[in-house]
Amino acid sequence: MLHRPKSDGREPVARALGQTFATVQHLTDLVVAWGSRKLKQVGDQPEPAIPKKGVLPLVKRSLRVTARFVGNLGDAYYEWYEKLKARRRS
Repeated sequence: MLHRPKSDGREPVARALGQTFATVQHLTDLVVAWGSRKLKQVGDQPEPAIPKKGVLPLVKRSLRVTARFVGNLGDAYYEWYEKLKARRRS
């Protein structure tokens, strides 16, 4: 197998692709973290003092509980992920 010189253009392309993938991953992490915070805020909104009966209030409550769960899940994921990254660096 021959050693290729760095001037053949393959190294910069690989580097550019790697940086692009890292940027996409970083942006995805930012969007998911932002989304989980928003879902948690929606889930933490107070419920009406007098609960209404019917299907629509039940659906709203179920969606609020689900949003709170997903928001907490996202927060826990990113907190643990940051701890793991910090361990790896040290």
